[in-house]
Amino acid sequence: MAENSTIAEIKAAETQAANAVQKAKEDAAKKLNRATSDAENSLKEARQNAARQFRDKIRRAEEAAETKAKAILAKRESDAKAFYEKHKGKVPAAASFIMEEVMKKYGSSQA
Repeated sequence: MAENSTIAEIKAAETQAANAVQKAKEDAAKKLNRATSDAENSLKEARQNAARQFRDKIRRAEEAAETKAKAILAKRESDAKAFYEKHKGKVPAAASFIMEEVMKKYGSSQA
């Protein structure tokens, strides 16, 4: 009978060891799944952050370009107005000169 109890103890120990191995495998699989999920989430967040930073940089570049374009446009408008003011007095004299030259060459059409 002592042999039977020893055999029973061995079988119990084997069952216990097999259960422990099975539980360890299940725990390892859970940890692996959790680690994989965490890695995927980290990668997803990193991509989202990179995309967000890219959009922010593009937006800031567009705003800077818009500001610079407005400044250039304002300067050009100011230059154009100054040019106009400087030369607007010359228009009647130039028109009169052109009219006189045309009249000399082609004469008056009211004849």
